[in-house]
Parts: sequence; structure tokens; C-alpha cells
Amino acid sequence: MSKRSLYYVCLILGIFLVIFTEFQDNPDLILQIGGFSLLMLALYQLSKGVNELPAKDSYIENEEEE
Repeated sequence: MSKRSLYYVCLILGIFLVIFTEFQDNPDLILQIGGFSLLMLALYQLSKGVNELPAKDSYIENEEEE
């Protein structure tokens, strides 16, 4: 199992825990904090893998197009 798939599992589990505790009559604070922690950890780790787009200064490809 790769790290990326582990982060997706944490993301799904965090979402499930947050939604599950919201619909309980007596929500457990520890489960909510754990769900939010898993969710934030997974989102942070997955967002680090997103490559930044290169900055493009101008839309002009060559000088003849001006």
C-alpha cells in the first residue's frame, strides 16, 4: 500500500467519522476531534503532492506575434 492510498483511506475515514458523529444524539467529542485530525492530515499530505504550475510571464510565444 503506497502512502498516497493510505492518505486517501485516512481522508475517507475522517469524513466518515465527522459525518457519523454529527448525526448522533450525544456526539462524542473525541471522535469528532479524531475525524477532523485525520481529515486535515490527509488533506495536507495530499496537497503537498500537487505540483505547482510554472509561472508564465507573457502569453506571447515569440516576438513576431506582437
